Amino acid sequence: MSDRTPAARFLRAELHEIRRRGLGKAWHAALLIAGEATGLGGPSVADLVVLRTSTDAPVIRTRAGSLDEADALLRAINTDLEQMSVEEFLAEWGHLKV
Repeated sequence: MSDRTPAARFLRAELHEIRRRGLGKAWHAALLIAGEATGLGGPSVADLVVLRTSTDAPVIRTRAGSLDEADALLRAINTDLEQMSVEEFLAEWGHLKV
C-alpha cells in the first residue's frame, strides 16, 4: 500500500537564478532579449530545483528554460507536488538531473 501524503509536505520547487559574469552575462542578456522578442525563446534563465523541505538538499535540478518555459515548468511541478505522493512524483520527474 502506498502513502498518499502529498509530496508537497516533503518537497518544494524553486527557481534559482543562473549567475553569470562579464561577457557571459552580456551574451546571455542579448540572447534572452532576442529570443523573447522573436518568440523563439532564449537561453535558460534559471535552474528549477526540487528540495527536501527538512534539509534543503536538492533532489532534482534541471535547466528551467526561457521565461515562459520556466514559469510553465514550475507550475506543472508544483501541481504534481500537491497531487502526487513522493513515490509518484519521483517516478514522474526523477529523470531530471540532480
